[in-house]
Amino acid sequence: MLESTDVELSGLPDDIDKSIICFVDAWRDACAQMDNGALPTRTVLSAERLRQWRDDICIYEYQPIREDFLVRIDAPSIIENNGESFQNSTPREIDLKYGTCLMAALLKTMRQKKPTFHYVRIVSASGEPRQWLRVLLPVQTFDRFGDPIDQILGVRFAYEPMHCI
Repeated sequence: MLESTDVELSGLPDDIDKSIICFVDAWRDACAQMDNGALPTRTVLSAERLRQWRDDICIYEYQPIREDFLVRIDAPSIIENNGESFQNSTPREIDLKYGTCLMAALLKTMRQKKPTFHYVRIVSASGEPRQWLRVLLPVQTFDRFGDPIDQILGVRFAYEPMHCI
């Protein structure tokens, strides 16, 4: 049996690694390049721009017909840590397996069109605690007809808070 806790944070904690701040700042810089407050596109927030975090980024693509997301890319670092890949799965499957609230967090991030931050703690069946900071950033890409596709870039960083959350 897994025990899980997802806590949404109002912002990034003060005691996080600088690379996490740089990741969020890269998204904010991309937003500043967009017209009329539009979400950054994957063209502006390119793989080259995000190369420092390429092994840590998951891409969740919204599927409006199913009111669900699809894991387009599962981060190699997460696959290595979990020992399994959820690529081409849904966040609902992840939530069912780990008792998390990823699906709700993705929907909220997409609807608010701004980053969300979560402290996630899981205690596995073997009693092993895992703790991380989940950062979700909304972006857009376009299909072959030029229609927008909502995506969320998700990154999970190992994180143990200095104070109780």
